[in-house]
Amino acid sequence: MKKVCLILLLITSQVGSIESNEALTNQERELYQQIIQEVRCLVCQNQSVGESNADLAKDLRTEILEQVQKGSSEDDIKNYLLSRYGDFVLYEPSFKKSTYVLWLSPVLIILLILGWLRKIGVIGK
Repeated sequence: MKKVCLILLLITSQVGSIESNEALTNQERELYQQIIQEVRCLVCQNQSVGESNADLAKDLRTEILEQVQKGSSEDDIKNYLLSRYGDFVLYEPSFKKSTYVLWLSPVLIILLILGWLRKIGVIGK
């Protein structure tokens, strides 16, 4: 009985999310789906807003849907989310002064490893 109730609950939650997207054009629907996959759930942290069932993720999906319906561009929506939640909300934060370390640290680490390997003689001089 519990399994049946759980299945019905899952079906109704999926139907509710589908119904809210019916008013969108195909282009708006694609934009909405793209954005919710690029925005990180701030509660789950390793799931996108589109994948998460956390209450904050549901609120963010609703906010993104409303902005898409208003005709906001992808950049406008992302800028709004960045101003409200910070760089962490996007899986690919922008390249600016506050994120230089984030973007350049892999290169720095590789250079340090290569220098260390050269110093101990593993790679040629």
